[in-house]
Amino acid sequence: ICLHDCPCTWFCCKATLPPCQVSRILLYKQDEPVLMPNYEFYMNWRKFEPDGEFIEIILERWNENFELLEDNHDYIQWLFPTLEQEKNLISYKMMLKFFSVKLVGEDEEDMKVTEVERTENLVERFDNLTINTHNNLRITRVLLSLGELGAEEYQAPLGKFLLKEILIEHNLPRMKESAMNFFVPAVRDVQKRQDLLYFTWRHYQPKEEFIWGRQEEFERYKAPSTMIVPLLPAPHSEWTPVYSEKKKKCLSEEPGEYGEDEWFQLASNQTVLPVTKAPEIVKALHASTHGGREMMEQQLEPHFYVPGLSVICKAVAQQCVTCAKNNPRTGPS
Repeated sequence: ICLHDCPCTWFCCKATLPPCQVSRILLYKQDEPVLMPNYEFYMNWRKFEPDGEFIEIILERWNENFELLEDNHDYIQWLFPTLEQEKNLISYKMMLKFFSVKLVGEDEEDMKVTEVERTENLVERFDNLTINTHNNLRITRVLLSLGELGAEEYQAPLGKFLLKEILIEHNLPRMKESAMNFFVPAVRDVQKRQDLLYFTWRHYQPKEEFIWGRQEEFERYKAPSTMIVPLLPAPHSEWTPVYSEKKKKCLSEEPGEYGEDEWFQLASNQTVLPVTKAPEIVKALHASTHGGREMMEQQLEPHFYVPGLSVICKAVAQQCVTCAKNNPRTGPS
């Protein structure tokens, strides 16, 4: 986008070419050079303005320098313009760390991973996001930019992660309104955007204050499939719930109650699974369907709640011997 106060597009901004190309322009036509500050910034030809730095230095030296990322309010527009450069993924990962988020399994350098999860310094970074609400605008900017830059697949996972933290974990209390009004609408894929809206409706409390759709429409949306429900494991009949004392304390503050079978039911009608039992239950579902991570997550999430469900589903699918035989991986192991 144009960084100046003019109604022009990103491409119409004017800029000087690097010295090595000046002679080439003189061989042809000595027209006024076209200014493209964002392009020059991404090519590492110029610093962002005002009082900025080159992108290579930012990505190398600013990474995990959270104080600098917080205090400077000018870099975000340059790192995430509203058109595709190869450094976008690196920029995205840098900002995820600043928000206390990371790509699932990013240490394995899997370029196809779009799901995100918490980092270890969650409390410190979430406190910063709560205190400094201008970061809500930054998150909106990142989401919009991902859509503009052809990286739509990264939008919904980040949006859903933040919605889970806000609506289920009750973190980031000053981000709720921005999430509903800006984060969800920023997702370009219509189906994924509708799924996010349905997710927020299921977990939003109090329900009577939900103003982003009619209740009867949400009640009809994604009704459980009669073919899928019988495949879902029944924890009350096959497993005994064992909640740690720490978990029991957390559950005492959640809207919900213990059933006669001692499983805790949230107000959203989800059964809370102890972390130690979740892999067993996911394996039981996978043994019936041999579905992939995304399929299992879609089947389980409306009925069960457990932190890190996406990671568990991915691990179970990868460890399945039957799936490995039927869908062998290609390339080096």
